[in-house]
Amino acid sequence: MLQIIEITNLLPQYLGIFILMLSSFLIGYFSSLWFQKTKYKGIIKELKKKISSLKERHNASLRNKKTKDIESLFTEIKPEIIKMVKETQEQLIEEQVPIAKEIKTPMDIETSITVPEKTRTSYITYTKTKPKLNFENFGIANSNQKSDLTKIQGIGPYIEERLNEIGIYNFDQISKFTFEDIRAITELIDFFPGRIERDDWVGQANSHKVH
Repeated sequence: MLQIIEITNLLPQYLGIFILMLSSFLIGYFSSLWFQKTKYKGIIKELKKKISSLKERHNASLRNKKTKDIESLFTEIKPEIIKMVKETQEQLIEEQVPIAKEIKTPMDIETSITVPEKTRTSYITYTKTKPKLNFENFGIANSNQKSDLTKIQGIGPYIEERLNEIGIYNFDQISKFTFEDIRAITELIDFFPGRIERDDWVGQANSHKVH
């Protein structure tokens, strides 16, 4: 009976200790949760910034790629445009021939000569003298030493064909291009000025040589 009474008297003390321990546990638990949440919140915020930055880079890369694709497309269709211009000029010259048969006055003679002569002059101006390549600088090659030049960014099948036509067949030659070589080749293949430098053909060719 005395033991029961003692336990009853001690019960409030034990209960107080239990409540104190429970409070300490809950405070520690929720404090830990709060600290973790704050920590992860900072990490998540940092990750969001990185993801946003990567998206911006990706979009910028896509815009650059679209610009280069447009340039490449124009380069591919440029020969057809030139061909059409030449055919149109030749047709204009041919259409002026019958006029000569109907000439009756000195003014008619001057007019009939002036029109086709202007057309012919513009044609001759267009077909100006092309520059010569310095093969002593970057070497001579032939089709047996041919590399797949389309592996270089900025060179499509048509540009590769044009390069082959002027004697450029492999990465070794391209890797040795100087500024003067690039200027001459740009004009010979009717390429966009500065495009070879921007796409870094020389650096890409060196990289493919290693592989």
